[in-house]
Amino acid sequence: MQTIRSRPVPVIKWAGGKRQLLSLLETRIPKRFGTYFEPFLGGGALFFHIQPEHAVLNDANHQLINMYRQIRSDATRISNHLLKWQNTYNTLGTDSAKLSFYLRQRRIYNNFLSAHVCTALSAALLIFLNKSGFNGLYRINKEGQYNVPSGHKKTLHIIDEDNFSLVSHALQKAELTAGDFESACTEAREGDFVFFDSPYYDTFDTYQAGGFSQGDHTRLVSLFHTLTRRKVFCLATNNDCDAVRDLYSSFPIEAVPVRRMINRDASHRTGSEVIIRNFTDDDAIIE
Repeated sequence: MQTIRSRPVPVIKWAGGKRQLLSLLETRIPKRFGTYFEPFLGGGALFFHIQPEHAVLNDANHQLINMYRQIRSDATRISNHLLKWQNTYNTLGTDSAKLSFYLRQRRIYNNFLSAHVCTALSAALLIFLNKSGFNGLYRINKEGQYNVPSGHKKTLHIIDEDNFSLVSHALQKAELTAGDFESACTEAREGDFVFFDSPYYDTFDTYQAGGFSQGDHTRLVSLFHTLTRRKVFCLATNNDCDAVRDLYSSFPIEAVPVRRMINRDASHRTGSEVIIRNFTDDDAIIE
């Protein structure tokens, strides 16, 4: 029996994705707000779940934002690429042939990265590699090349055309930008809502060329304070550690258990995250 969805779900798996925390997060967002800002979009789980009327969605990964732009403008074109590759992969008879096909697609994608070119083809390749690579990682080395190994999957099911249509529809109402998180919040005003799902502190800094440094986390906290003074609702998530608790010591911090499915070591896939807000359940900004 086919499942009928009323809400889109993320089209890719992303480090630190918030699908498992949606039931908690949706009860902790402001009851009413203006524009929704998400400076670290990633898989976009919360955006797709709540589908705000107005949104500014940003990520430092230009190919990721290009993927969303391409799905927004022509989801069918992306679906057709993926269906063709899925069928090709699934009809290959040996593991070595499947591996060769994966590596070929990875080389093509890296050509786009080297040329700093974003197209519908590079968008589809990003999704294919995310679904067929090891554990849904997105990792770029110091040379700017995507180097995630194959997931050695026997069969791929990487496309849900109905969900792609829902995702495309949800993105029609959003502004998509690719850049620094501070720039993404420039237009946030009193009554708007910013969700900061930044890279974890001292955890996922190696998955993108340049990483996300301790200085970036300090800069993020400074922005959190600036937006608070501007009376913008802010909610941040991060891994639960002393450094994060110290950085956000001016605000209430709530710890929640999580499973981190991207960690290559299964014994390290459980942990704790924190939810930090600058407002109360009554939507009062904490001064």
